Parts: sequence; C-alpha cells; structure tokens
Amino acid sequence: MKYVPIVISLLALCLSVFTFYWVQLRIKHKLHLVRIDKVEEFDIPIFALVNSGTKDVLITSVVGWFKHSDAQGSTSPSQRVEIGEKSSMLLKASTAVQCRITFLEEFTKSFVTSGKLREGSTPDIYEFKFMVEIGWVDSQAHSHKARAEIAKYGFSEDRGIRMFSPLEAKHDLYKKS
Repeated sequence: MKYVPIVISLLALCLSVFTFYWVQLRIKHKLHLVRIDKVEEFDIPIFALVNSGTKDVLITSVVGWFKHSDAQGSTSPSQRVEIGEKSSMLLKASTAVQCRITFLEEFTKSFVTSGKLREGSTPDIYEFKFMVEIGWVDSQAHSHKARAEIAKYGFSEDRGIRMFSPLEAKHDLYKKS
C-alpha cells in the first residue's frame, strides 16, 4: 500500500509529459490544394486550400498561370482571386477555404497561339496547363511557395475557352515547396 501514491504520481507525471508533447511539441504541417470541378463554371478555376495541420498558416499570395507549350514561358493573365468569404488570409488549423480565379480580360490571339496545338482538332485548339502558385507563412516563421498544375485548358483561335481537362485533384503543397 505504501507504493500506491508513488505509482499514481508517476502515472500523473507520464500523462503530463505526454500532454505537453502532444499539445506543444508535436507540430504537423499539412497544406493541400484540392481542385473543385463545377461543370457549369469550367472557365473559372475553383479549388480549396485545406490546412490539415496542427498550426495555423497565413496565405500570402495566390496566382494563376498558364504554362506555354515550350515549357519555358508562362503567362499570368489579369485576374481576380477570391479567397473565402472573409478578408482574413489566416487559415486556421483543420480548416479549409474555397478559392476562385476569375479572368478579367479577354485572351489575346498571340497568347492563344503560344499554346500547344492539339492534333486532329477542328477547329484548331491550343492547349495550356494551368497552374496555381500559392505563397504562405507557417507558425515557425518559414515562408513557402509552391505550384500545382490543376487543369489543362484549350483555346480556339477566336480566343475562347473550348476545352477543360482536369489534372491531379489533390496536391500536397509542403512537398512541392
């Protein structure tokens, strides 16, 4: 009986150490970009940023790019980026926010013809891979930037979007940074 208080004290100490580790030291960084496909809105890229980590992250930039056929060049058209419904760019742990990129100007003919010509298409379709570049700062004051290819777009010579082909649906941004 004289060892019971010692055993209880040791169990309490172990539980306290485990709790301290679990809450303060175990930091899991996970930020994903998940493509959202809406058939009626294929010309507006929509995706979610999902913070499945244990600490908050601050989103610092979101930009959409079209990769040219030569894989060396890219174009970032004039765009409006909508991130969630609030003005804060802080993404709390275990939350997600929806993002939309709206193109503000018509595409130029020189842009369209810089894409890869799709074989066998009538009329001619020029393809571009569309990627999103995300910048963020994590809870350890590290700045990160990553790109994720989310779709392939096809443009006709009249500068309209004629094709949308989704690529990989989920991207682990920490692995790409």
